[in-house]
Amino acid sequence: MDRPSEVSGLFYPQSAKDLKTMMANFLKRSGDMSMDCKLIGVVVPHAGYIYSGMTASYSYNLIQRSGSTRLIVIGPKHSGRPFDTYVYPNGRWLTPLGPCEIDSHLLVDLRNSGKYIKESDTAFQNEHSIEVQVPWIQHVTSGKGKILPISMGDQDSSKAIQISEAIQKLKDNFIIIASSDLTHYEDALSVERKDSRMIQAVESLDVDLFYSTIVEENATPCGYGPIAALMHYASSIGGKIKLLNHSNSGDASGDFSQVVGYVSMVAYME
Repeated sequence: MDRPSEVSGLFYPQSAKDLKTMMANFLKRSGDMSMDCKLIGVVVPHAGYIYSGMTASYSYNLIQRSGSTRLIVIGPKHSGRPFDTYVYPNGRWLTPLGPCEIDSHLLVDLRNSGKYIKESDTAFQNEHSIEVQVPWIQHVTSGKGKILPISMGDQDSSKAIQISEAIQKLKDNFIIIASSDLTHYEDALSVERKDSRMIQAVESLDVDLFYSTIVEENATPCGYGPIAALMHYASSIGGKIKLLNHSNSGDASGDFSQVVGYVSMVAYME
């Protein structure tokens, strides 16, 4: 089943030419992000490109240089409903850059390994956290990228670990994309403090510490479940996570009184 774009013209340009130009400019500005290591995954924001695109480009620079074309994209369901964990079952996701196919081979393997993960296309309606990543994937893979979208309604740590354990059983090579913004709608100094503590917790690979930090700081990351899934996965296979770039919406708007924090982080093996 083809999923039409829901946020084209809102979160990113509706014109394919304008969209490509915007992403190419961000990638050029984020510079040479090559790493002499195996790329496991990334944490990327999912706000409008004019606000979070610069930060996202740091992660997508690495994906582009890796040559990988198989991406597992884990995003939160902002409404929390439906409440379970779902994978998109088949078909293509459509953007101004054309169709992006579901990775059928990864899907079959996940069916055999992820008993807690259900299949649904409707679970992905009225949600932008995964779709915002798709044009990036199409651009940095020259249209060759295939995706396995996973939607988290319940973002409890146990659900994140279940996703990680299911992914660990997959045989093929892939990169995980954890889609999340960080602290929402506070002044820039507050966002910097809260985000910095969360970033340190993510780098520690301690899922319990990450969740407790969110509670202690009264922080508001919207995709903490996808981040935790990547943390657990990286820890389980001997990987590490480090910061690439951190910013907030005020860097684009000039208004630092009520901002949202954005982060690019990379999971890798030396």
